[in-house]
Amino acid sequence: MDQPFFKRPFVVLWIAQSVSALGGTFTTFTVSWLMYQLTDSLVAMSGVWIAFMIPKLLTNLVAGPYLDRFQYKVVMVASEWIRAVAFFVPTVLLVGDMLTAPVLIMAAVLTGIAEPLFRPAGMAYVAHILPEKHLQRGNSILEGTMQIVMLIGPALGGGLIVLVGPLPLLVFIVIALTVSGFLLLMLDRVHRAKTNDRASWLTMFKEGMSFYKVYPVLFSVGLLMMMINFSSGAALPMFLPYVLEHLHGTEFQYGLFMSVYSLGMVLGSFLCGLYPPPKNLRRVMLGYLTVSSFLMMALGFITSIWIAIGIATMQGFFAMAFTINNTTFYQRRVPEHLRGRVFTVRALLAQSAIPLGAGVGGLLAEAYRFQVLFLILGGLMLVSTLLAWRMNVFYQLNHQPVGSEETTQGA
Repeated sequence: MDQPFFKRPFVVLWIAQSVSALGGTFTTFTVSWLMYQLTDSLVAMSGVWIAFMIPKLLTNLVAGPYLDRFQYKVVMVASEWIRAVAFFVPTVLLVGDMLTAPVLIMAAVLTGIAEPLFRPAGMAYVAHILPEKHLQRGNSILEGTMQIVMLIGPALGGGLIVLVGPLPLLVFIVIALTVSGFLLLMLDRVHRAKTNDRASWLTMFKEGMSFYKVYPVLFSVGLLMMMINFSSGAALPMFLPYVLEHLHGTEFQYGLFMSVYSLGMVLGSFLCGLYPPPKNLRRVMLGYLTVSSFLMMALGFITSIWIAIGIATMQGFFAMAFTINNTTFYQRRVPEHLRGRVFTVRALLAQSAIPLGAGVGGLLAEAYRFQVLFLILGGLMLVSTLLAWRMNVFYQLNHQPVGSEETTQGA
């Protein structure tokens, strides 16, 4: 393995993200399960995700453009510790048998405020500490390891809830996020050229947006991801009742269902790490989304938990392969001083439709149940991707960045 992956900054970030990923996996599982037990309502399940996603979008919008003014490690530490505090209160209330749905909603809101700060800062930090030629493999190592941890988390969480209840999971979440923050304090500071830039929020946000004029395909991919994530946002809150009601599974099987999605993501990251970036990126990325559309629709037809588990594995594979290629495409084209702002705009574009999807998904599932829900969501994904296949702007995915090693070598 190349030397940059053995240096302290990368190793510390790798470990901290892994610990955080396990805590985050337990968070998603535990909050969903607790809300379902407290309310037995599909709309309430969607409400938790809406309470998480709207603050997340607002944080991206308001705080994101200022990200490049701060040390990335400070931003990541703050993100972890705010989330730890958010779940400390539900843990205490659960001990006293006083936990209510509004408390879970508030925990989701605080998590939504803090979580979106972590990933843009982490991506910007990785792009700073690794040479360009190592970015693809570095992203694969980080994403792959996080998905391995997430592979263990849902199944382990389901087993723990069945055996000992949700309290141990909440305790672990608080400890994991706290420890991750302390690990991130060990990261080296990023030394950047000092500037007297005191631009307003609007100016900085426009700088992030203006970069999309240089690469119009980035904006088009962002719009495509809005449509894809609308469907994903509608599906995610419904997976727990889908497994328990439609497939007649157990909490452990729901955890297994979510775990194999991560298994597919591990396989996708492993494959991306083995091979160089594809030359025909348009065909690969849009191909991944096309297959994912049919897989989403297939969930509406099946009644076997084991077939659903197989489909979830494939969904995870194609989702991660798309994500890594998309992230690397950004990192190779965005200048260092704009990375935080551009990645924040990217996250805003990609995630803005998720809360709307979550609300629509809960209403559709409540009214028409799960078969109609997944047929509509998969159909929307397919139509959006087919339109992208016909748009000339997506051919820019195959263009090499000016001054890149591939361009220099005539690849």
